[in-house]
Amino acid sequence: MQGSALLITNNKALCQNVRNGHFVDGTSLDVLIAVRDKVHLGSCLLTHPLCGNLRPYQQPFRSVIIQENPGALVDLDSLSFMENAVEVYKSCEERLISPEDLTENSRADYAFLDGELMKDSLELYGLLSHVSVLVPAPLNKIE
Repeated sequence: MQGSALLITNNKALCQNVRNGHFVDGTSLDVLIAVRDKVHLGSCLLTHPLCGNLRPYQQPFRSVIIQENPGALVDLDSLSFMENAVEVYKSCEERLISPEDLTENSRADYAFLDGELMKDSLELYGLLSHVSVLVPAPLNKIE
């Protein structure tokens, strides 16, 4: 029996707009460690832990979708992806941006970007509870 899809994220705005989400209060590295822990318990990745073309220290929000399979054998591919992702983030851990260190405008911009990166996958796995808006639109204006 296959388990349900679960979003694991430190993006509170995104987590509030999904059917099955787990909020991690911490950095993007904390999210990856939480996902890795779930993989050790039998879950498998549905999205890549390093999606997007940003360096880890440029991405304060990280979201990953997994399929929960409690008690299943460890999926070695998922575990390998997670171990590699954690190592990438640990290599620049001292430069990671914590969401609470950002201004409200910057936090909204980064949260929006994370939501856009996850939008198609959230739709694919039926996790969106509000189709119209994932996260607030960016507050910064380009003049």
